[in-house]
Amino acid sequence: MDFEEREQRRRRQLIKVIIAEVGMVLSVIAIVVVATLAAMGFFVTSSGKIEQSGLIQIHSMPTGATVELDGSTIFSRTNLSRSLTAGEHSLKLSRDGYDTWQKTIKMSSGMLMRLYYPRLFLLNRKSELALRLDEELEFYLPSLDRMYILYAASDSATWNLVNVRDDELKTTQLDLSKILPGITDGKFLGEVKDLRWSNNSDKVLAKIAYSGKVEWVLINLRDLKQSLNLSQTFGLEFTQVEMIDDGAAQLFVLENQQLRRINTNDQSISRVLLKDVMTFANNKTNLVYVMQSVANQGSDKEKIIGVYRDGEKGGTVLTKVPDETSVTVALTRLYDEDYLAYAIGNNLSVYYGALPSYREDAQNTDFSSLKILIDKAKLKMAPESFSLSPEGEYIVASREKQFMVVDLETGELIEYDAMTAKLSWLDGAMMMAVDNDSLWAWDFDNTNQRQLVRYLPTDVKDDDDNDVKADTGAVTTAIHTKLAQYPAMIADNDRWLYYLTETNSGLALMRERIRD
Repeated sequence: MDFEEREQRRRRQLIKVIIAEVGMVLSVIAIVVVATLAAMGFFVTSSGKIEQSGLIQIHSMPTGATVELDGSTIFSRTNLSRSLTAGEHSLKLSRDGYDTWQKTIKMSSGMLMRLYYPRLFLLNRKSELALRLDEELEFYLPSLDRMYILYAASDSATWNLVNVRDDELKTTQLDLSKILPGITDGKFLGEVKDLRWSNNSDKVLAKIAYSGKVEWVLINLRDLKQSLNLSQTFGLEFTQVEMIDDGAAQLFVLENQQLRRINTNDQSISRVLLKDVMTFANNKTNLVYVMQSVANQGSDKEKIIGVYRDGEKGGTVLTKVPDETSVTVALTRLYDEDYLAYAIGNNLSVYYGALPSYREDAQNTDFSSLKILIDKAKLKMAPESFSLSPEGEYIVASREKQFMVVDLETGELIEYDAMTAKLSWLDGAMMMAVDNDSLWAWDFDNTNQRQLVRYLPTDVKDDDDNDVKADTGAVTTAIHTKLAQYPAMIADNDRWLYYLTETNSGLALMRERIRD
């Protein structure tokens, strides 16, 4: 073998090695690409097309529910994650001894859908007497964290704080005779017009009307001596008060259409932050407001929808509308993004992102930080008010029995006619109402409607194990005037459903175990 032949052979071997190396590199790249695309939900259909699936995460209360997808049982129990092709799918959750939960879901390519709210209720539940209340109540209000119930009898200066965190209830009596306005001869002769819990359940904000006056009182339930009558302390007539932080140490207040901030710790009040404010909604230190002003081109009044970020020199105008147009606003926060909603008449818009900052030159304000979730959706009715679910995941607009719910995670808008105009949240995603002789509950999107309690007949035991029979006539006539105004609650431990009923001896707090 001469030198030239050896060189040719060596070159051929080198080319083979290079081709092999290149092939190995390309194979590794292909494997990585395929694995990455598979992890991202891409797959090849039977027709040869490449499509992307979505991912669904299913939790349930209680866990361990069997999952049925599109009529086939998945051999896995909640809680679980699973990829789904884009399109509609039927989902059903079931567990022995419990009722079922089902829903039609719509999956989009690349979507992450979190179903954390499905709740199954134990079948064949038995009601039991938890606490006997007074015949007439001034108010009854569960806390936002579902750990407490606060109530008071009519004309009473003593409020009752019920701890429902454990199976054994604990009641603390709070003497507010030196705190509440409208106390005469030890009796409360005023009216609680509004009552709201702080997020940490340490305080409640009360709006009290008496003798033609209105006063706002921040009541410290852990230390009554630290309670503060806001109206008397600052000598101002507030038309709106909203808590800023979880412990209500900071407040936004509206007085004579002037927005200010209060520090309840040192009892100080800020300068005027905004003027001509008609109403506002806040999330922590940020807020969205409705302001009234005079148009530049004439004397006609107009309404301004704007946002204010705490510490800035002024507000940022989002849009302007004629003065006669109805406007409602809402603000919440989800997954580290602000969600801002406003309805102009019956046109609903929802934005998300970061609220724009104030600039001296208002004409050059940058709104690119806000993205459109819903753009001028035409509602069946112009809403009277906005409200938020307990954890801020859903925005609810309402007018009479018409409810319009926005699921902020999916951007879905659901409109439906409710059985009554008085709805409450049973937990973070489930609504409830009393209608006719029953307590009803359903998911925020009006699915999975269930009759949880039928009030007639009521057959419970009192503290001495004697039968307590319901006065059926009394319950029938009082069902809307009494029971309908008292919200039911699922305790934070997710074991008990608490609700009020009326017996021939007065109102009673009942409970049913809803899970093992």
